[in-house]
Amino acid sequence: MRPADQLAPEFQAVLDRGFAENRKRESAEIIQLPLWSEHKRGTPNSFLRSSLFAAVQGKDRRFLKEAVLASQNGITVKFTGEQLNQSDLDVWETLVHLARQHPLGHVCGFTAHGLLKALGLHTGNSDHKWLHSVIIRLTACAVEITHEGKTYFGSLVESGAKDQLTRHYNIKLNRDLIRLYGGTQWTKIDWKQRQQLRRHPLAQALHAFYSTHAKPHPLKLATLQEVTGSRNPQPASFKRQTRQALTALVKLGFLATFSFQGDLVVVRRTAKLIGQ
Repeated sequence: MRPADQLAPEFQAVLDRGFAENRKRESAEIIQLPLWSEHKRGTPNSFLRSSLFAAVQGKDRRFLKEAVLASQNGITVKFTGEQLNQSDLDVWETLVHLARQHPLGHVCGFTAHGLLKALGLHTGNSDHKWLHSVIIRLTACAVEITHEGKTYFGSLVESGAKDQLTRHYNIKLNRDLIRLYGGTQWTKIDWKQRQQLRRHPLAQALHAFYSTHAKPHPLKLATLQEVTGSRNPQPASFKRQTRQALTALVKLGFLATFSFQGDLVVVRRTAKLIGQ
């Protein structure tokens, strides 16, 4: 008598053929990211409205296991790996920017020198080592993101290869990342503005967060601290940091005004920049 968990050979053959046909059909399907201009960076809102890329320095990273990260309503983010920060987001956005003209799942090639220049960074040995560590971190992490009924789970870089002599990379992004780019689920980040905020992670995080809102609602200061991932233990100190960061966004022309009203933070976007 055949064991209950053992399929008849003819039935198994049918299943195998079905799986093979599905894989062939999926591999033939071209999945393309939405296009954006050279001075923008297309990024899922689930990244920008959560603490996935935290406003912390590299030395303050933590290792997390199946951690549920702070996020706005309607978004659920779970994370395993070495914590990501705003400099990691710079690299990921640039990788996706370079790959946007290729079908997802295809290999995208570039040199480390070229990527560092695109990031506006120096190109010394320490910079090359830093870049490689970021790419490894984006490959080694595991995220599970649910937004508007669609879930993506996997790493943020699927795989890659590097030529040690030429420092040329071939990077592959997961085809299923397209799930994070549906409809209004993503935002075009102003890259020049973001680069002007480099080394100011809270300002970068707030710029990213408010980029996803044309008309931001007032939010509690504690809520902003959660979604930016700041671990400042002193509320008064975090308020000072937020004031400095928002002041920088006003000077940049990104925000028109901001104010603190009790425990609420009220901001107004610069109208001419909305939707560009």
